[in-house]
Amino acid sequence: MRNQIDNEIISGTIFYISNQLNLNIMKKVISITLVLLCYFMITSFKANKHDLQDILEVLKHVETNYDPTKIGDNGDALGILQIHQGCITDVNRYYGTKYIHEDAINISNSEDIFIKYISIGIKIYKKKHNHDPTEKQIVRMWNGGIYKGYKYKSTIPYVKKYIKQKNMLNN
Repeated sequence: MRNQIDNEIISGTIFYISNQLNLNIMKKVISITLVLLCYFMITSFKANKHDLQDILEVLKHVETNYDPTKIGDNGDALGILQIHQGCITDVNRYYGTKYIHEDAINISNSEDIFIKYISIGIKIYKKKHNHDPTEKQIVRMWNGGIYKGYKYKSTIPYVKKYIKQKNMLNN
């Protein structure tokens, strides 16, 4: 009887120690996973910021061949990135800025408006799809709007023009 009780105590102790070891191992695995997740989130954010700058530079050529004085769409699109009033309205509403449409003629303002506008679109896209949009989807957002522009068939020729221009600039 004493051997049976001793065996039960020993097996119970081994089970407890085993669970404690597994718990400690799990805590370490979770800690390492969180560190890696943070690292990838930080590097992903930096990559996205860099990618937006690259996209911006190509779009300057696509939209106006780098001409900041360009006015298109019967006066509705202004500046190097051919910014419409709707874009300005969205940026001002979301960020509390005070841009007016004519500010799009200034290159620095155009770049800031682009980054802010597309950032809104990326946030909306992520919330809806649980992942970042692709470069092509971002370009299509710029052409067709941040809400659904990445879906419109009418933005496909624009993204093809973007890819062609990007390839020319990279060669």
